[in-house]
This record gives sequence, C-alpha cells and structure tokens, in this order.
Amino acid sequence: MGGGYLTIIGLGPGDPRARTIGAQQVIDAASTIILRTAIHPGLDDLLGDSRVVTCDDLYERAEAFDDLYRAIAARVCAASQSATVGEVVYAVPGHPRFGERSVGDVIERAAVAGIAVRVLDAVSAVDSVATLLGIDPMAEDLQMLDGAALAAVANEEPFSGGRVVFSPLRPVLVSQVYSRAVASGVKLALSRLLPDNHPVKIVRAASVSSAATVVDAALYELDHWNVDHLTSIWAPALGTLEAGRDPRTLQHVVARLRAPGGCPWDRQQTHATLRDAVIDEAHEVVDAIDADDAENLAEELGDLFLLVAMHAQLAEERGTFTLEDVFEGIARKIVRRHPHVFGNHAAEDAAAVVRTWNQVKAEEKASRSTPARAKAADGQPHSMPALTRARRVLKLHPYIEGVEAPADAGEVLLAAVARVIDAGGDPDTILRAALTRHVARHEEISTNQPDSARVR
Repeated sequence: MGGGYLTIIGLGPGDPRARTIGAQQVIDAASTIILRTAIHPGLDDLLGDSRVVTCDDLYERAEAFDDLYRAIAARVCAASQSATVGEVVYAVPGHPRFGERSVGDVIERAAVAGIAVRVLDAVSAVDSVATLLGIDPMAEDLQMLDGAALAAVANEEPFSGGRVVFSPLRPVLVSQVYSRAVASGVKLALSRLLPDNHPVKIVRAASVSSAATVVDAALYELDHWNVDHLTSIWAPALGTLEAGRDPRTLQHVVARLRAPGGCPWDRQQTHATLRDAVIDEAHEVVDAIDADDAENLAEELGDLFLLVAMHAQLAEERGTFTLEDVFEGIARKIVRRHPHVFGNHAAEDAAAVVRTWNQVKAEEKASRSTPARAKAADGQPHSMPALTRARRVLKLHPYIEGVEAPADAGEVLLAAVARVIDAGGDPDTILRAALTRHVARHEEISTNQPDSARVR
C-alpha cells in the first residue's frame, strides 16, 4: 500500500459513551488523529492528546464549504502519505456517512493518490434524535434532509421550484441547522409543502443527556429560536387530505372521486363530457390574467389543473396513460426544446430560440411511430374558436375585396372580420367590447321597464 493507509471513524453524536468499541480501538492504535473539528461535545480525552490535529484553522480561511472540504481532504491525504509508523485516522462527529460531505472528498482524493481507506460505522445523530423523541425511523418512513442544502435552495427563490423534494405525507428530520440563517432557509423551503403553522420540534444536543432539549414550535417560528451545530428539526407528517400543497394530494382526491363509492357525478364523466369544461376554465384563466388578479389567477389555474388530473385519471382507468406520463412527457419535451438551457447549444437571442424550438419540433414529428392527428388545412387546431382562427388565417392569406364576393352569412361575416383586420383592429377585442355594450344596454332597458313588462 505505497500510497498510505487511512481509517475514517465517527465519534458519535456527542456523548463519549456512544463511541463504538471499534472506533476507540482505532484511536488507541493511531499515530495521527485528524479531527474535522474540535467544536463538538465529548472530545475531552482527545483535545489534550499530542497525536491530535484539528481542521478548525481551515474553517477560518475557507471562503466556501467546497473550498473547505477540498482543503480538509488535502490535509488528511498528505498526512496518510507521509506517515511512516502507525495508522492515520480521520475522525468526524456522528457517523461518517451521515451528512459528512468532507468524507466523500477525502475518499475521492485518496483513491487518486492510491491511499487505502476503510470507513467504520458509528452512532449517528439520527439514532440519538430517534431515542430522544421516542420514534422508529423505519416505522415512521422517515425522510432525512440537510439543513444547509435546503437553505441553499431557498436562497434561489423565486427560481427554486421543484428543488425542494420531500413528501409532506411522511415525517422529515432536518439535520445541521447550525445557524439562524440556515433555520430561516429551512423554514422557507419546508413551507412550500407544509402550512406555516405546522408543528415542529427543535431538537438540540440529543445525545448529551445534560444538555438535550426539545422545543415545540410552529414552522413560521423556526428562525426565532437559538440554534447551533447540534440542532435538528423534526416535522411530523400531514394527513392524506391535509397535504394540499403537494400535487399528489389532488391526484389522490380525483382518484377517490372516481373510485367505486366515490362521487356519482364524477364517476359519470368522460373525456368528451369534460371537453368544453377545459375550454371554459382556460377562458377563466385568461380573464384573471386580463384583470391582473393574482388571487383569482391562482384559483383558476387550480380549476384548470383539476381537469388535467381528471383527464389523466380517466386515461389511467382505460390503461392509456397516467398523470405521471403527462408530467414526464412535457418535462422531456421542454428539456429537448431548450438545449441552450439544459445542454451545450448556444442561443444568442429569442429568434435563435424559436429556430431551435421549430427544428427540434420537426425532428420529433419525423420520429413519431404513429403520426399525431393532423391540424386543419390552415395549420390551426380544429377546435379553435372560429373568430380567433379567422384572425390568424387572414393575416397569412388576406381577404380580397371584390374577388371573394359574399354569397352567404358566413362569407358576410368573414368579409367583416377582414375589414376589421385591414383597419388594424382585433376582431376578438372589438366583438367582445360590442357584446359588453350590448349586454349593458339590455340590462338598462330591462331595469327601466315596469315589472309587468319584463320578460320572465
């Protein structure tokens, strides 16, 4: 083993009695012991030992954690390569494979240097938290998250969508909540799926019997409390119908509505019966956009997404596709059509983006095993409202007065639309305004009529 030999151990979560026999034996036989940090309880027997070196000085000089971990790895591997007698030990708090990013860097660098590495098991902070709270992580289906990583994601808001990945239907244990800044980021990240008043437990020094504390708080209060490097956050699970911020809850609700014993009305629906509802809800969304009404827009988008979930549920019952297929299909499509964002393709401006989009779209169409339903001859969707369709078609193929003489009511209407477009107007907008005036006049007339003359 010309490259040296290195043993990585965990010192447990803080109580010296939680240190394993194997770790203690390695410590007793070591020639050099490198501690990631001396700022941890239960290290009194090591801090006065001449064989011990800490990496706390690297914390003071490093500008970022990535720089810090690389510096630690360099120090540990250099010590392993230069050791002539005995064993070099790298010791970290807790378990070396639970939230210890430095361990991965050390192992990676050691492999390049030809240093043989062994990693010993240890008692982790999770073990101590489980004991203190009286929970069974396996039975609870526990999720474990890193506080610093969560905070980093929260700092990317409003562009962090989809980066906070956990289920509110399972309990969450967030470790390494070592500062109020991290606690604030954890609060923001968890609140994407949990309600602001969700009860949480702030657990500190779980393995140190003389210092262990558990504080009950609401999620929104998380950064109001003092925290340190021994702090973890426990958030219990929500009930199935309480996790409304998780899209899977709506999927579950729709499945329940359609299941035997569900809602009689929903069980009668088909793709065809819900067809017009999709159009109506899309118009409701547009109305909210036009009114610049954010609250209503959120509600209307929910109504529209309900229909997406309903159609996907209907399809799943027929064995054609699932909601997950819908998600996957659109995600893959968008990634494919944006190689300038998700790949190495360059796009200097919006026009280049459009060209790339159309090129990829053409390639997709050519590679289909079964061709998609053809659009109408004018290239527009078959179900598009006629007035909108006329406006688009006439821009490409202008109406020729005197040559296309109106022969029926449809031709008369088309000629009128063409004149509006030629004058620079928008037929939809103009007709909508005329309808609004028409309804207002009708209401005024109706209001001014005596009760006996009103249409009932």
